[in-house]
Amino acid sequence: RPEQQSFAGANVTVVIDAELTRGLKRLSRQHGTTLFMTVLTAWAAVLSRLSGQDDLVIGVPSANRGRRETEELIGFFVNTLALRLDLSGTPSVSALLERTRRTALAAQEHQDLPFEQVVEIVKPPRALDHTPLFQVMLAWENNAVGSFDLPGLSVE
Repeated sequence: RPEQQSFAGANVTVVIDAELTRGLKRLSRQHGTTLFMTVLTAWAAVLSRLSGQDDLVIGVPSANRGRRETEELIGFFVNTLALRLDLSGTPSVSALLERTRRTALAAQEHQDLPFEQVVEIVKPPRALDHTPLFQVMLAWENNAVGSFDLPGLSVE
């Protein structure tokens, strides 16, 4: 890493077609996970293989609207969750999905804790060349194509 973080990077858009989506949903149902958890597990497996590490922390955005009082408010309430995933011991797909499920559910239980407080509690070594808890995120977006037509107006 350079001495000072440059923020030079990119994002990778992955489009999962309908057939693969059906297969992933079927796998998710079989193992009691959500589609997000299954994709997160796959992402962790890819990162583990590329990095040679079996202890990963992946950031995920959370809508942070777990309270009825904030559901109808307008504004930006997103919080970042740092999910620490354990891929040690060459687990089976089933075992890895279960680990990810437990980790994601535990993180959701504490989603109201601001990310800044998590950093204060963990007290990770700080450096200017990287963020304190994780260097990779998974942002899950459902961009299903649909039409939004109004009389005399077409929106795309």
